[in-house]
Amino acid sequence: MRPYRRRRIENLVAISLCTLSAAIGLFWLFFILIDVVIEGVGALNLALFLEDPVPAGLEGGGLRNAFVGQLLLTLVAALLGVPVGLLGGTFLAEYGRGSRIGHIISLLSDIMTSVPSIVIGTFAYAVLVKPFGHFNGWAGSFALALIMIPIIIRTTEEMLKLVPWELREAAFALGASYYRVILSIVYRGAAPGILTGILLSIARVAGETAPLLFTSFNNTFFSVDMNEPVPSLTVTVFQYAMGPYENWHAQAWAASLVITLFILIITLLGRFIIFRRYGKWKTL
Repeated sequence: MRPYRRRRIENLVAISLCTLSAAIGLFWLFFILIDVVIEGVGALNLALFLEDPVPAGLEGGGLRNAFVGQLLLTLVAALLGVPVGLLGGTFLAEYGRGSRIGHIISLLSDIMTSVPSIVIGTFAYAVLVKPFGHFNGWAGSFALALIMIPIIIRTTEEMLKLVPWELREAAFALGASYYRVILSIVYRGAAPGILTGILLSIARVAGETAPLLFTSFNNTFFSVDMNEPVPSLTVTVFQYAMGPYENWHAQAWAASLVITLFILIITLLGRFIIFRRYGKWKTL
């Protein structure tokens, strides 16, 4: 009985420590969210979305340039990252199963997922900023795409593996080629999960600041020229939060609230798609 009692005590201690850690983490999470909501709601107005910034020290103005720039950078990043991630995940799940190259790609994908975003930003700086001698929007989107790719690769791989192999064999028996099986059967069965991975990758890069500081930098004027520095919401929030003006601080709080709500909506949408497809909330 003594070993059994000892195991019960150890189990109780472990559960208590895990519960306490979770409670502490949730407390600070809700503390930050409540603070952002309280400070950000008061600064939300139409001018924030419809007007460009005014000169430093003056009241009024908005962040239209930053909202448009952030959407542009994220859209280009998605156009760059989604096809690569989708094809990479397809290779791992369909063509590279058990192969050495597949194992290497999977390992590199896991490593890239945990690489700090500032490291990716410095890599993009060395590749697309320093050779051209100036900051540009393409470098910013490239850095964001590098963050998205491993997430989409892993999600696509796992979702494709959930499609029963018997469905592929049935299609092969009817004379379908492998690429046709993937396009017409495998992708169709895994589409909700793949879409969820894409949405979560977009939510992941929507709040990134460090990569953009080294690449697209920022622009106080309205600009959609990807060959030049492009304004971004996250970098603007960083600069405004560090600035000395109360108007800047208020707009930074409002922009932070908008980013938080955007990420929340994208995440909930991804979870909802998984719930509708698989009947349960699934963590990717």
